[in-house]
Amino acid sequence: MDQSMELGYLGVEVSSPDEFGKYVNSILGLQPGDRTVDGAPTWRMDTKAHRLIVHQGDADDAAYVGFVAVDNAAFDLACDRLRASGAEVVEGAEAEKAVRRVDRLVHTTAPWGTRVELASGLADAATPFESSLVPGGFVTASMGVGHVVFLVPGGHEEFEAADRFVIDALGMVLSDVMETDIQGMAVVGNFYHCNSRHHSLALVQLPFPVPKKLDHIMIETVSEDNVGHAYDRALAAKVPISRHLGKHPNDRMFSFYSVTPAGFQMEFGAGAVQVDDNWEVVTYDRVSAWGHHSS
Repeated sequence: MDQSMELGYLGVEVSSPDEFGKYVNSILGLQPGDRTVDGAPTWRMDTKAHRLIVHQGDADDAAYVGFVAVDNAAFDLACDRLRASGAEVVEGAEAEKAVRRVDRLVHTTAPWGTRVELASGLADAATPFESSLVPGGFVTASMGVGHVVFLVPGGHEEFEAADRFVIDALGMVLSDVMETDIQGMAVVGNFYHCNSRHHSLALVQLPFPVPKKLDHIMIETVSEDNVGHAYDRALAAKVPISRHLGKHPNDRMFSFYSVTPAGFQMEFGAGAVQVDDNWEVVTYDRVSAWGHHSS
């Protein structure tokens, strides 16, 4: 299994960074990192300097998603592939590299409108990661943050363009497909991996315009107990639960979804299966094997 790239970091633009910070800290157990050189708060999940960068703004959506190569050789190959696909590739400015705390950076724009960054050399933090709320921490080694799911409005042509970008430009591999019906609406989802995590990126086709590109971010902890305690914290704090405890049929993740103060969702889970070179693509007709009931 190629481990050359991972979902290294995410930048979000939120209207209330303080409220968002309280949520990711007190409910999810992330810990504050150092502010960026331009003053943006950051949040840690592991030994890296940060995994989530929070910018002030009205979008309440993803500002950028960063895929980090394991070394300079992998970064060069990823950049060559991106250029060969015909995507416009822009060199990251020094100020942008300083904010991300990476050595090298390029970026492009995905067909669904989100800025996608390729980077190398994501800095380590000066101190160990410890979270009293999440004993044992999060599953990030060789796999990164977790996964991110984007909404792709339009029809077959728009979704095909998005799929080609992920496979041809980013070099990801299809893990699974979901074809289901939600409240009378046909929904298609494609799930992609770039290392042994079942999917680091997923796309969901919707036949109508949507106000946000980001559906949810998933972070994976080391135990189901940690998931249960986070669920209890969310209930006690009256955080909106968009999907209650349940299990997905494709990645076997035990999880729940809560709504952030920015309006997009966070999935908090444990126990996901990992893919290998013998993984076979399956088409599923449901989102959940059990549970994940809406509020």
